Amino acid sequence: MTQIQNRDYEIVRVGASEADRLHGLMRLVWEKLDDKSLFAVEDLDTGWMRDQLDGGFGIEARTGDGEPVGMLLVCRYGLAEENLGHDLGYPETMLPYVCNVECAAVLPEHRGNGLQKRMLAAAEEELRGSGIRVMAATASPDNAASVKSLQAMGYRIVLTRNKYGGYQRHVLRKSLPTEEA
Repeated sequence: MTQIQNRDYEIVRVGASEADRLHGLMRLVWEKLDDKSLFAVEDLDTGWMRDQLDGGFGIEARTGDGEPVGMLLVCRYGLAEENLGHDLGYPETMLPYVCNVECAAVLPEHRGNGLQKRMLAAAEEELRGSGIRVMAATASPDNAASVKSLQAMGYRIVLTRNKYGGYQRHVLRKSLPTEEA
């Protein structure tokens, strides 16, 4: 496979109206993986994607001609069990201030261009002033590139446990700056 390097990319926020396209991109990335356990999305459908976007937002990486090549979901789960704040041991009063990076995916031929980092930075910028104090994410310990990108953006591994039907995952967190009054 030919890697596409040093290409101009646009990073944009997307909402529920883009659910079908984001779901298609997520599935395409998953289908191209040799080790499907790295990205546990096999049972997720477009309805799931739309639900995530209704409670959060998406970030999409596009080529200069508008072709989507990467995506990231940001979800606010409040007190729901999906909130990674539960895994991190936060009290219930803290959970509304935790936001999950639910999934990130980049087409293989566009990897190596820092797109995951750029999408994470865009997500953090979108959350500025929202009251969110912690971003939390999961990554397979075997997905070295994703773990490295998250750590480069200030995420720290807090624990490793089985999630998503028994797949081992690191649970990572990053504190966001709070706005001064």
